[in-house]
Amino acid sequence: MKRLWAVSATSLLMLLFLLTGCSSESSSSAKDGETIYKDNCAACHGDQLQGAVGPSIVNMKSKYSEDEVLKIINEGTTKMPGNLLTDEESKIVTKWLWEK
Repeated sequence: MKRLWAVSATSLLMLLFLLTGCSSESSSSAKDGETIYKDNCAACHGDQLQGAVGPSIVNMKSKYSEDEVLKIINEGTTKMPGNLLTDEESKIVTKWLWEK
């Protein structure tokens, strides 16, 4: 019985350790727009904004207002799902895109 408890306790501690590493507790304000973009958007829009599966998003400033970009990120489009980022992350990425 003691051995089973030791294995269970060890397994529980390992699980907690892993979950802590995957936690969303790290504040998105600590993340910059580039990091959020690379973690969530680059797979479809390319690591240089050049487009891949999704369209190029280079020079968004010339195509949309800042509010429109934020709305697209939050609500998605017919081809892009919305609600992939928190409100705070969406704002950070929008500001970052605006600087590109």
